[in-house]
Amino acid sequence: MRYQMEILLAGCSREGLSTLENLLAARREVRVTTKVLADSRVDPLRDVSPMPDAMVLMVSENWRAELAALTERPASSRPPLLVIGEKDNADLIRVAMRAGARDFLSMPVDEAEIGQFIGQLQRDQRSQSSHKTARLTAVINAKGGSGASMVAANLAHILAKSIQKRTVLLDMDMQFGALPLYFNLTPRNGLVRALELVDSLDLMALEGYVLTHQSGLDLMAATSEDKVTIADVPEDRVEMLLKLLGEAYEDIVVDLPRWISGATAMTLEHADHVLVVMEQGIAHLRDAQRLVSILRTELNVLNSQIIVVVNRFSKSSPVSLKDINGALPELRIVTLPNDYKRVSQSINIGSPLLESVSGASITRELVKMARSLSEGEGQLRPVGSRWNPLTWAR
Repeated sequence: MRYQMEILLAGCSREGLSTLENLLAARREVRVTTKVLADSRVDPLRDVSPMPDAMVLMVSENWRAELAALTERPASSRPPLLVIGEKDNADLIRVAMRAGARDFLSMPVDEAEIGQFIGQLQRDQRSQSSHKTARLTAVINAKGGSGASMVAANLAHILAKSIQKRTVLLDMDMQFGALPLYFNLTPRNGLVRALELVDSLDLMALEGYVLTHQSGLDLMAATSEDKVTIADVPEDRVEMLLKLLGEAYEDIVVDLPRWISGATAMTLEHADHVLVVMEQGIAHLRDAQRLVSILRTELNVLNSQIIVVVNRFSKSSPVSLKDINGALPELRIVTLPNDYKRVSQSINIGSPLLESVSGASITRELVKMARSLSEGEGQLRPVGSRWNPLTWAR
């Protein structure tokens, strides 16, 4: 997971900066970059890109020049600042506060003191992001076996690797979910345990319940030891988990089981996009119509949020694209070519299509779909009161 805070250590004293580096080395929640200033008159943030989440400035005897360079910057372009300097210098403390310092410490720095500074930064970040949420894409089969898991897995992988979005893939099929196999991963702790403890989890603790693929994609799934069905999961716990994930990621892709009630209904209500995956067949088309009707009339999902994905598309099929358009009017319909051999091989070897067959037509179409979904900012929709929470089975 990628929610480490970037902290810049700056100052003229190599020895002092090395001491601070060692102090912060054991803190998993931060990533440290050090900048030794050869000239105290130079802005410590000069040529720094991207801007860090916070800066620790160890001032020297020329502290006026060092802080003046920062003060000349607009306040909006200065990260939260911790100044380390002579503790009995009232003028230094006053000028540091004018430069935007949130706190002032002196050497030797106590680990608890700098821990308080980092903790406050985390609380501030969480407060600022409380109204910001990841874009949520829900993927569901119109009829069993249509390929929703394949679509969800590869879309999430493309978002993470190709489009470089912080992405988590959530396998909500507690009994028969197989998404870890798509990435040659084995669940540990897992989704069920995270849901049990979600009211006590923070962003750091959440890291223990995800699997990280080499592409940077994170995955949450049930383990083989879990004996819980989606019907046992109360929707309020899923809602809490989605909100927590929304603070850590830019994109959440959820592979939903074909069961519309409780937790799955709540997830669909939250979704920015709902991908309904079907094949060309009368039974598939009938079930797609039923599912779309539930989405529209019972969950208030807008037509603009629904995308019908016709998997294993063939122009020679008796059920044509025109038939599908006619049965599902006013909806966006996309097609994925029939490439059973490559898709099966991709799943069997645990290597997503972008890695195993990047030039295949099905991969190119999935990349187009992912790029289309990534346009614009996502925001979780308010949850309705239609579905009653269920009793959590332990």
